[in-house]
Amino acid sequence: MNNDKPDLYHEKQRLQLCALHSLNSLFQKPLFNKQKLDSIVHEYDKSWCWNEYSTLFTGNYDLTIILDALKQQGYTLRAIDVNESLDIFHFKDCLGLLLNIPLERPFFDRLPLVRSWTKPGRHWFSIKSINGENYYNLDSKLSRPKLIGNETDLKQYLNTLNRTETYMYIVIEETMVEKFEQK
Repeated sequence: MNNDKPDLYHEKQRLQLCALHSLNSLFQKPLFNKQKLDSIVHEYDKSWCWNEYSTLFTGNYDLTIILDALKQQGYTLRAIDVNESLDIFHFKDCLGLLLNIPLERPFFDRLPLVRSWTKPGRHWFSIKSINGENYYNLDSKLSRPKLIGNETDLKQYLNTLNRTETYMYIVIEETMVEKFEQK
């Protein structure tokens, strides 16, 4: 990256580890790995392959696992309700945003055996302000982080997403839960 852009930590997508990549992007370092997240999965379900928290050997971790990983670091999530205006939020007060979007998998969704082994296609990615001014899309499917812009630009970007199919979460310190309570 050139000198006018901040140095960003960004992981590229592998397997179904988008939740892992999103967490590490939020913390801007390789804080979590597959083994750490798998150990959280096994706290809930001791089965070696079939469980409701991840997909056979590939990741695809669900919200419960992400919440526990964040809790280990003193953070939690606050869901943004589909009917809430984004204007009520001051995103500068949070670690970042975690989004879960539908994933297009037309080929795999037509294969009954594969469809029965995997969860419906969804993808996690994070958005973070690195310098306190600009927000970046740190999606692991991107070749590099993508500048969104300032907080106004961020809200405009979020409003372009299908709010009924996109799950949006604000990542906050556990001590800030009251500040971000739904009104």
